[in-house]
Amino acid sequence: MGDKDFQLDLQELVENYAWKRFTDELGCIKRLLHRRCKYYFDIPWGFVDFSHETTTTNERPQKESGADKNKVLYFSTFDNKSGASQKYTFTTERSTTATTSVEMQDNYTIGKEANLEIDLKGVKVGVGVNDSLSVTDTKCEVFSEVLTWNINTEINVPPWTSARATLNIVEEQSFEEFEVTTTISLPKGSLPVSIRRTKDNKIVKTYRIKNLRCIFTDKQKELVKLELLDVPNSQIKKVVAVIVSRGVCKSLSWKKQHVELQCSEIKPEANEARSATNVVD
Repeated sequence: MGDKDFQLDLQELVENYAWKRFTDELGCIKRLLHRRCKYYFDIPWGFVDFSHETTTTNERPQKESGADKNKVLYFSTFDNKSGASQKYTFTTERSTTATTSVEMQDNYTIGKEANLEIDLKGVKVGVGVNDSLSVTDTKCEVFSEVLTWNINTEINVPPWTSARATLNIVEEQSFEEFEVTTTISLPKGSLPVSIRRTKDNKIVKTYRIKNLRCIFTDKQKELVKLELLDVPNSQIKKVVAVIVSRGVCKSLSWKKQHVELQCSEIKPEANEARSATNVVD
């Protein structure tokens, strides 16, 4: 397929297979009397097993060097215009939003939804997803989490000193390319597909797909690798379909809360001079 993105709709493939079998059985004349829009398909996807394995994760270089950046959440200034040290309380609560977006390039779908589990162990993810993401959007899905930062600390300011206390956190960005290999199998041996009449929901025909090979055309087999696996305690081998999905994971996260203190001298004589100018005779 080269660099061209693809999406493979498994539901459409199963429906096309069932409908073709149905119309072939009807014959040339009867099939003209059966319009597909008057029927719908009942596919119990619970009969299908999807096993996902993240096979590669390659980090792309950031456009800017030094991706980690300090961000100021809050600051306060404490002026001690006395001859003795003073203690002040630096307290605040602030929030930030960490985001992780997954953009799919090559993938498969079930109808209008994707069905992918991405293992992100070792990847810098900015939300609490337990090292994995369940992706259902066919093109792009964004996960977000609000993080709360609290500070309540004592600041000791020397005599005649102006102190600026700053609450900082570090912004961290990552950009990862990934591949997920999905193995599709029929653990119960078959997938029942029923064709129902729309007007009364009556089942007019049920087919059992026992070999996944039958739902893929020659063109789709360029995207799907079919393999034979041994069945435990049996001499029969089962056919599984292997699909490789590709995409990128962009993450913005926050870490390393810390307080910085910058002090500058307040000259007593300057303060006294300012006070003297306010004296009224």
